Amino acid sequence: MTSTAHIRCGDDLRDLLPRAGHDGAYLPIADPVCVGAVSDDELMAYLGLRARVIALHAGVDGQEARLRLGREYMALNALAQFDRVLLWFEHDLWDQACLIRVLSLLADRAPLAGKLFLMPADGRRPFAHVPAEELAALQPAPLGPLQLAAGAEAWAAFASPDPTALDRLTRRASPLPHLATAMRRHLQDLPWRADGLALTERRLLHAVADGAADDAAALHAMLAADPVFHVTDLIVREVAQRLATGPHRLMSRTTPWTLTERGAAVLAGQAKHRPAPRFQAGVMVGPEPVWWWDPRAAGVHAAALP
Repeated sequence: MTSTAHIRCGDDLRDLLPRAGHDGAYLPIADPVCVGAVSDDELMAYLGLRARVIALHAGVDGQEARLRLGREYMALNALAQFDRVLLWFEHDLWDQACLIRVLSLLADRAPLAGKLFLMPADGRRPFAHVPAEELAALQPAPLGPLQLAAGAEAWAAFASPDPTALDRLTRRASPLPHLATAMRRHLQDLPWRADGLALTERRLLHAVADGAADDAAALHAMLAADPVFHVTDLIVREVAQRLATGPHRLMSRTTPWTLTERGAAVLAGQAKHRPAPRFQAGVMVGPEPVWWWDPRAAGVHAAALP
Protein backbone atom coordinates (compact mmCIF):
# COMPACT_ATOMS: atom_id res chain seq x y z
CA MET A 1 0.00 0.00 0.00
CA THR A 2 1.29 3.47 -0.96
CA SER A 3 1.99 5.75 1.98
CA THR A 4 1.26 9.44 1.46
CA ALA A 5 2.00 12.69 3.28
CA HIS A 6 0.06 15.89 2.63
CA ILE A 7 1.79 19.24 3.23
CA ARG A 8 -0.49 22.24 3.59
CA CYS A 9 -0.11 25.80 4.94
CA GLY A 10 -2.69 25.37 7.70
CA ASP A 11 -5.35 23.00 8.97
CA ASP A 12 -8.22 23.83 6.61
CA LEU A 13 -7.92 20.62 4.56
CA ARG A 14 -7.31 18.21 7.42
CA ASP A 15 -10.88 16.82 7.40
CA LEU A 16 -11.68 17.51 3.74
CA LEU A 17 -8.89 15.46 2.16
CA PRO A 18 -9.96 12.10 3.66
CA ARG A 19 -13.55 12.77 2.54
CA ALA A 20 -12.18 13.28 -0.98
CA GLY A 21 -10.28 9.99 -0.83
CA HIS A 22 -6.88 11.53 -0.19
CA ASP A 23 -5.76 9.51 2.80
CA GLY A 24 -2.41 9.83 4.51
CA ALA A 25 -0.52 11.85 7.10
CA TYR A 26 -1.48 15.52 7.27
CA LEU A 27 1.50 17.79 7.91
CA PRO A 28 0.54 21.47 8.31
CA ILE A 29 2.93 24.39 8.13
CA ALA A 30 1.16 27.16 10.02
CA ASP A 31 3.89 29.76 9.44
CA PRO A 32 2.22 32.86 7.87
CA VAL A 33 5.28 33.47 5.71
CA CYS A 34 3.78 36.45 3.87
CA VAL A 35 3.42 38.38 7.16
CA GLY A 36 6.35 40.22 8.72
CA ALA A 37 10.07 39.62 8.65
CA VAL A 38 11.73 36.48 7.26
CA SER A 39 15.36 35.52 6.79
CA ASP A 40 17.42 33.02 4.85
CA ASP A 41 19.36 32.09 7.98
CA GLU A 42 19.78 28.51 9.15
CA LEU A 43 16.54 26.97 10.34
CA MET A 44 16.95 27.37 14.10
CA ALA A 45 17.58 31.11 13.78
CA TYR A 46 14.71 31.39 11.32
CA LEU A 47 12.32 29.68 13.76
CA GLY A 48 13.28 32.10 16.51
CA LEU A 49 12.64 35.08 14.26
CA ARG A 50 9.30 33.77 13.02
CA ALA A 51 8.13 32.88 16.54
CA ARG A 52 8.62 36.50 17.55
CA VAL A 53 6.76 37.72 14.46
CA ILE A 54 3.84 35.35 15.05
CA ALA A 55 3.64 36.18 18.76
CA LEU A 56 3.25 39.87 17.95
CA HIS A 57 0.96 39.33 14.97
CA ALA A 58 -1.41 36.80 16.53
CA GLY A 59 -1.11 37.77 20.19
CA VAL A 60 0.10 34.30 21.24
CA ASP A 61 2.86 33.17 23.55
CA GLY A 62 6.23 33.32 21.84
CA GLN A 63 7.47 30.04 23.29
CA GLU A 64 4.29 28.28 22.26
CA ALA A 65 4.69 29.65 18.72
CA ARG A 66 8.33 28.51 18.63
CA LEU A 67 7.45 24.98 19.75
CA ARG A 68 4.69 24.62 17.15
CA LEU A 69 6.88 25.92 14.34
CA GLY A 70 9.65 23.59 15.44
CA ARG A 71 7.36 20.55 15.38
CA GLU A 72 5.97 21.42 11.97
CA TYR A 73 9.27 22.16 10.27
CA MET A 74 11.01 19.19 11.90
CA ALA A 75 8.31 16.92 10.44
CA LEU A 76 9.80 17.68 7.02
CA ASN A 77 12.87 15.68 8.06
CA ALA A 78 10.81 12.48 8.11
CA LEU A 79 9.32 12.74 4.60
CA ALA A 80 11.62 10.07 3.15
CA GLN A 81 9.55 7.40 4.92
CA PHE A 82 6.59 8.13 2.63
CA ASP A 83 6.13 6.88 -0.91
CA ARG A 84 4.51 10.14 -2.02
CA VAL A 85 4.50 13.68 -0.66
CA LEU A 86 1.66 15.85 -2.00
CA LEU A 87 1.96 19.63 -1.65
CA TRP A 88 -1.37 21.47 -1.47
CA PHE A 89 -0.64 25.12 -2.28
CA GLU A 90 -2.96 27.47 -4.13
CA HIS A 91 -2.33 30.49 -6.34
CA ASP A 92 -2.50 33.21 -3.70
CA LEU A 93 0.41 34.97 -2.02
CA TRP A 94 -0.21 33.26 1.31
CA ASP A 95 0.24 29.80 -0.21
CA GLN A 96 2.99 30.63 -2.68
CA ALA A 97 5.17 32.22 0.00
CA CYS A 98 4.82 29.10 2.15
CA LEU A 99 5.45 26.87 -0.87
CA ILE A 100 8.83 28.44 -1.66
CA ARG A 101 9.79 28.23 2.04
CA VAL A 102 9.06 24.48 1.97
CA LEU A 103 10.75 23.89 -1.39
CA SER A 104 13.86 25.72 -0.22
CA LEU A 105 14.15 23.21 2.63
CA LEU A 106 13.51 20.16 0.45
CA ALA A 107 15.51 21.12 -2.63
CA ASP A 108 18.72 19.22 -1.84
CA ARG A 109 17.26 16.10 -0.23
CA ALA A 110 18.20 13.21 -2.48
CA PRO A 111 15.99 10.62 -0.67
CA LEU A 112 12.93 12.60 -1.81
CA ALA A 113 13.73 12.35 -5.52
CA GLY A 114 10.63 11.22 -7.39
CA LYS A 115 8.41 11.45 -4.31
CA LEU A 116 7.35 15.10 -4.40
CA PHE A 117 4.19 16.22 -6.19
CA LEU A 118 2.36 19.55 -6.47
CA MET A 119 -1.43 19.41 -6.47
CA PRO A 120 -2.88 21.55 -9.29
CA ALA A 121 -4.66 24.71 -8.18
CA ASP A 122 -7.06 26.30 -10.67
CA GLY A 123 -5.92 29.85 -9.93
CA ARG A 124 -9.33 30.95 -8.67
CA ARG A 125 -10.69 28.85 -5.81
CA PRO A 126 -9.15 27.78 -2.52
CA PHE A 127 -8.95 23.99 -2.26
CA ALA A 128 -11.32 24.22 0.71
CA HIS A 129 -14.03 25.55 -1.65
CA VAL A 130 -13.57 22.80 -4.23
CA PRO A 131 -16.20 20.01 -4.07
CA ALA A 132 -14.87 16.72 -2.72
CA GLU A 133 -15.49 14.92 -6.02
CA GLU A 134 -13.29 17.46 -7.83
CA LEU A 135 -10.56 17.12 -5.24
CA ALA A 136 -10.73 13.35 -5.65
CA ALA A 137 -10.10 13.71 -9.40
CA LEU A 138 -7.03 15.95 -9.12
CA GLN A 139 -3.86 14.50 -10.61
CA PRO A 140 -0.61 15.38 -8.82
CA ALA A 141 2.16 16.90 -10.95
CA PRO A 142 5.71 15.68 -10.25
CA LEU A 143 8.11 18.19 -8.72
CA GLY A 144 11.51 17.71 -10.28
CA PRO A 145 14.89 19.44 -9.88
CA LEU A 146 13.78 22.41 -12.02
CA GLN A 147 10.78 23.24 -9.80
CA LEU A 148 12.74 22.66 -6.59
CA ALA A 149 15.56 24.92 -7.76
CA ALA A 150 13.02 27.59 -8.75
CA GLY A 151 11.48 27.44 -5.29
CA ALA A 152 14.84 27.73 -3.56
CA GLU A 153 15.87 30.65 -5.77
CA ALA A 154 12.57 32.41 -5.11
CA TRP A 155 12.95 31.94 -1.36
CA ALA A 156 16.44 33.44 -1.35
CA ALA A 157 15.09 36.45 -3.28
CA PHE A 158 12.01 36.74 -1.06
CA ALA A 159 14.15 36.74 2.10
CA SER A 160 16.78 39.14 0.73
CA PRO A 161 17.02 42.72 2.03
CA ASP A 162 17.31 43.79 -1.62
CA PRO A 163 14.05 43.11 -3.52
CA THR A 164 15.48 43.58 -7.01
CA ALA A 165 16.28 39.88 -7.47
CA LEU A 166 12.66 39.01 -6.68
CA ASP A 167 11.54 41.73 -9.09
CA ARG A 168 13.64 40.16 -11.86
CA LEU A 169 12.30 36.71 -11.02
CA THR A 170 8.70 37.86 -11.54
CA ARG A 171 9.56 38.89 -15.10
CA ARG A 172 10.69 35.41 -16.14
CA ALA A 173 8.73 32.31 -17.00
CA SER A 174 8.63 30.01 -13.98
CA PRO A 175 8.14 26.24 -13.70
CA LEU A 176 5.92 27.03 -10.69
CA PRO A 177 2.71 28.23 -12.35
CA HIS A 178 1.41 30.81 -9.87
CA LEU A 179 4.66 32.07 -8.40
CA ALA A 180 5.35 35.18 -10.48
CA THR A 181 1.90 36.69 -9.96
CA ALA A 182 2.00 36.09 -6.20
CA MET A 183 5.50 37.53 -5.82
CA ARG A 184 4.55 40.62 -7.83
CA ARG A 185 1.63 41.14 -5.46
CA HIS A 186 4.08 40.84 -2.56
CA LEU A 187 6.31 43.54 -4.08
CA GLN A 188 3.30 45.81 -4.47
CA ASP A 189 3.16 46.01 -0.67
CA LEU A 190 6.33 48.04 -0.69
CA PRO A 191 5.50 51.76 -0.50
CA TRP A 192 4.37 53.17 -3.85
CA ARG A 193 6.40 56.02 -5.23
CA ALA A 194 3.30 58.13 -5.94
CA ASP A 195 1.75 58.25 -2.45
CA GLY A 196 3.88 56.20 -0.03
CA LEU A 197 1.12 53.63 0.53
CA ALA A 198 1.47 49.89 0.13
CA LEU A 199 -1.27 48.28 -1.96
CA THR A 200 -2.90 46.58 1.05
CA GLU A 201 -2.85 49.88 2.93
CA ARG A 202 -4.46 51.67 -0.01
CA ARG A 203 -7.18 49.05 -0.31
CA LEU A 204 -7.96 49.35 3.39
CA LEU A 205 -8.24 53.13 3.11
CA HIS A 206 -10.51 52.77 0.07
CA ALA A 207 -12.70 50.35 2.03
CA VAL A 208 -12.96 52.82 4.90
CA ALA A 209 -13.69 55.67 2.50
CA ASP A 210 -16.48 53.54 1.01
CA GLY A 211 -18.07 53.02 4.42
CA ALA A 212 -16.32 50.04 6.03
CA ALA A 213 -16.59 51.02 9.69
CA ASP A 214 -14.74 48.09 11.28
CA ASP A 215 -12.38 45.23 10.57
CA ALA A 216 -15.11 42.78 9.52
CA ALA A 217 -16.52 45.13 6.89
CA ALA A 218 -13.05 46.07 5.67
CA LEU A 219 -12.04 42.41 5.42
CA HIS A 220 -15.09 41.63 3.28
CA ALA A 221 -14.33 44.53 0.93
CA MET A 222 -10.63 43.76 0.66
CA LEU A 223 -11.14 40.07 -0.08
CA ALA A 224 -13.54 40.98 -2.87
CA ALA A 225 -11.00 43.41 -4.35
CA ASP A 226 -7.92 41.17 -4.27
CA PRO A 227 -7.81 37.66 -5.78
CA VAL A 228 -4.08 37.20 -5.10
CA PHE A 229 -3.57 38.28 -1.48
CA HIS A 230 -6.25 36.75 0.75
CA VAL A 231 -5.93 39.00 3.77
CA THR A 232 -7.12 37.81 7.18
CA ASP A 233 -8.77 39.62 10.06
CA LEU A 234 -5.39 39.78 11.82
CA ILE A 235 -3.76 41.38 8.78
CA VAL A 236 -6.54 43.96 8.51
CA ARG A 237 -6.17 44.86 12.19
CA GLU A 238 -2.39 45.10 11.93
CA VAL A 239 -2.53 47.38 8.88
CA ALA A 240 -5.27 49.50 10.46
CA GLN A 241 -3.19 49.92 13.62
CA ARG A 242 -0.21 50.98 11.53
CA LEU A 243 -2.23 53.59 9.64
CA ALA A 244 -3.93 54.86 12.82
CA THR A 245 -0.69 55.45 14.74
CA GLY A 246 1.27 58.66 15.13
CA PRO A 247 0.59 62.34 14.64
CA HIS A 248 0.12 61.93 10.88
CA ARG A 249 -2.28 59.00 11.06
CA LEU A 250 -4.48 58.32 8.08
CA MET A 251 -7.52 56.81 9.82
CA SER A 252 -9.23 56.90 13.18
CA ARG A 253 -7.94 54.81 16.06
CA THR A 254 -11.39 53.56 17.07
CA THR A 255 -14.53 52.33 15.36
CA PRO A 256 -16.50 53.36 13.50
CA TRP A 257 -13.46 53.78 11.27
CA THR A 258 -13.16 57.01 9.31
CA LEU A 259 -10.39 58.64 7.33
CA THR A 260 -8.56 61.55 8.88
CA GLU A 261 -8.18 64.72 6.85
CA ARG A 262 -4.66 63.62 5.98
CA GLY A 263 -5.85 60.13 5.06
CA ALA A 264 -8.38 61.57 2.64
CA ALA A 265 -5.70 63.82 1.14
CA VAL A 266 -3.26 60.92 0.66
CA LEU A 267 -5.95 58.78 -0.93
CA ALA A 268 -6.84 61.67 -3.26
CA GLY A 269 -3.21 62.10 -4.31
CA GLN A 270 -2.91 65.48 -2.60
CA ALA A 271 -0.43 64.39 0.09
CA LYS A 272 2.16 61.67 0.60
CA HIS A 273 2.28 59.09 3.35
CA ARG A 274 5.57 58.63 5.20
CA PRO A 275 5.71 54.90 5.96
CA ALA A 276 6.79 53.83 9.43
CA PRO A 277 9.67 51.31 9.65
CA ARG A 278 8.56 47.72 9.16
CA PHE A 279 9.69 44.54 7.42
CA GLN A 280 8.26 43.29 4.15
CA ALA A 281 9.72 39.75 4.16
CA GLY A 282 13.48 40.43 4.03
CA VAL A 283 13.16 44.10 3.09
CA MET A 284 13.29 46.88 5.65
CA VAL A 285 10.77 49.57 4.72
CA GLY A 286 12.35 52.83 5.95
CA PRO A 287 14.46 54.54 7.09
CA GLU A 288 16.04 56.17 4.04
CA PRO A 289 16.76 55.10 1.41
CA VAL A 290 13.41 53.45 0.92
CA TRP A 291 12.60 50.68 -1.49
CA TRP A 292 9.67 51.82 -3.59
CA TRP A 293 7.23 50.16 -5.94
CA ASP A 294 6.94 52.22 -9.11
CA PRO A 295 3.70 51.38 -10.95
CA ARG A 296 4.86 53.21 -14.07
CA ALA A 297 7.85 50.92 -14.43
CA ALA A 298 6.02 48.00 -12.74
CA GLY A 299 9.11 47.39 -10.67
CA VAL A 300 11.10 48.32 -7.58
CA HIS A 301 13.87 50.82 -6.99
CA ALA A 302 15.59 52.57 -4.09
CA ALA A 303 15.47 56.30 -3.50
CA ALA A 304 15.52 58.74 -0.61
CA LEU A 305 12.26 60.19 0.58
CA PRO A 306 11.48 63.32 -1.45
